[in-house]
Amino acid sequence: MVSMGDIRVRLARAGAVYGAAGLLWWSAIGATRGTVGCGEWGCLYPTLAAYLAITVGVLTAMVPLLRRIGVHPARRVAVRAAVVLMAVRVLAETLPPSSSQVVVLGRTAVAFVLAGVAGAFLAAPDVPARWRRLGWCGLLAVPTAAFAVLVMRLGL
Repeated sequence: MVSMGDIRVRLARAGAVYGAAGLLWWSAIGATRGTVGCGEWGCLYPTLAAYLAITVGVLTAMVPLLRRIGVHPARRVAVRAAVVLMAVRVLAETLPPSSSQVVVLGRTAVAFVLAGVAGAFLAAPDVPARWRRLGWCGLLAVPTAAFAVLVMRLGL
């Protein structure tokens, strides 16, 4: 039988690794943005392709890292964390933009930590199924609520 302490340790480990991955992702995206440096639409597609490659690369690298630190099942955790990141990205659209890089870095780190913890929780076989279902329902509610906030804010 697995104790709640073991689950908390795995959640903390997943959150820490995903937080570090978020910082890596942010710096890689920033470096790409700085090196491309074109103001024309002609480089939009190569830039988006580079962003996609960086994102997929970072998220794919999480599977062996999760296995290494003892967060299992690593592949399921990584897939669920990616889904959480998509939901958090939709939610981030409701936040006001910030010109401060520290704020953007903080938001990125929080999003990745949240994704790691939620992914580990939603994939943990020793968490009761009702708690995982409740987590999925909450996760589905996030983009819906974010969309509702955007509609109200924009007056559509």
